[in-house]
Amino acid sequence: MKLRMLAAATAAGLAVAVAGCASGEAPAGEEEAGGPPPPVPVTVAAIERRPVERTIEAVGSLRGWEQVTVGSKRSGRVLKVHHDIGDRVRPDEPLVDIDPVDARLAYNVAESKYLAELVKLGVTAQTAEDFIKRYGISETLISGPQTEEIIEKVPAVVQYRVAMERASQNLARQHKLSQRGAGTTQELEDQESEYRTSVAAYDNAKSTARNVIAMALANRVARDQAEQQLKDLTILAPRPQEAPPTGGEAVDLVYAISRRSVAEGQMIREGDPVFDLVIEDPLRLWANIPERYSAKIKPGQPVRISVASHPGRAFEGKVSRINPTVDAESRTFQVEALATNGEGLLRPGGFAKAVVVVETEAEATVVPVEAIVQYAGVTKVFVLDGDHVRAVDGLVLGKEGAGWVEVVSDKMPTSGSVVVTGQSKLADGSGVIVREPDRDAEPSLHAEAVKQAARN
Repeated sequence: MKLRMLAAATAAGLAVAVAGCASGEAPAGEEEAGGPPPPVPVTVAAIERRPVERTIEAVGSLRGWEQVTVGSKRSGRVLKVHHDIGDRVRPDEPLVDIDPVDARLAYNVAESKYLAELVKLGVTAQTAEDFIKRYGISETLISGPQTEEIIEKVPAVVQYRVAMERASQNLARQHKLSQRGAGTTQELEDQESEYRTSVAAYDNAKSTARNVIAMALANRVARDQAEQQLKDLTILAPRPQEAPPTGGEAVDLVYAISRRSVAEGQMIREGDPVFDLVIEDPLRLWANIPERYSAKIKPGQPVRISVASHPGRAFEGKVSRINPTVDAESRTFQVEALATNGEGLLRPGGFAKAVVVVETEAEATVVPVEAIVQYAGVTKVFVLDGDHVRAVDGLVLGKEGAGWVEVVSDKMPTSGSVVVTGQSKLADGSGVIVREPDRDAEPSLHAEAVKQAARN
């Protein structure tokens, strides 16, 4: 117990002695603190102005340049299916054949009726086709002067024309006899009646010939319809009316089959789907962009597209269309970008990320990444001002590059130097001594900058 009390007393004495020594040295320390702090050694780098890209990021879905569900125009039994999922087909290439037996019989019936009418007219099929190509199926073809020549050669018309001419001659002879008093009035009236009858018969023959021409045209149209039905039994890949823009190069349109809906022997009806087709090159990207960027997006701007299946690779495209309306729920508007897909690496329906380049030569103030100081939610740099530094805070960081970053602030100067090492000892107005950077560290810093550039 005594030993413990002695030890405690000794410790208390030592503490008092130490306190006394400390209080005795305090005046000297206060004199040192009252003087100016020593300057802080720092290294600096220049503030630069350089062109940077302004981009807007978005996500969306890839679609084929054209996606179509091909259906059947006619009913019937599927005779042959030429392709399956994954095949590539070109426009007008056969996809499905439907049994053509009934359609071929209907065509033969229509063709025979058409030829029968031509026989009545006494013209060949080639002559009829030449007239139709020249004048078309119109009223002019039925009653025009070019038709009169054909009508006058129709056998029935020739027969009644000859009878009319004979009646006209008999009437003229009877008139001469009557003038000489050699004929009776009754005979003259009979000849006049016979002549009028022959004229009516001749006109009726010509009218009948015109009706035959009209009937021949109707039968020809029926034949063409039967022929078209026969053609429709072979379902072809469609041909787009609008070719995709390729910068003036030749377009080789190819469809990829994404779905097959028929099998051989199946009965299908008009309008039933048979295949789903998609044009893979080029592709459309449909992305939604926030409304606040509506004034910055314009057709023709470059777009970089990336997909998860090919990390690290960017596919080039361009803004092709902009939806003029904004979705009231999401407050976004739709943008379409067109991208080439010659290698077939992009797949329609897939998810994609897009970076729209809205400016390529925007001037920006940049500083080395090492100059940025971030603490307690404040981002700042120290700008060299003679042998002191000035803190510029409230910075907003923008575009980043290999070893540099864009800084945005009304207070940030566009030239001068910023501190890149020694910031931890600095405050606004601190004195500094600028020293040369450590040359031994430069190779490693350069290598890191090269790696960063390669990653970007």
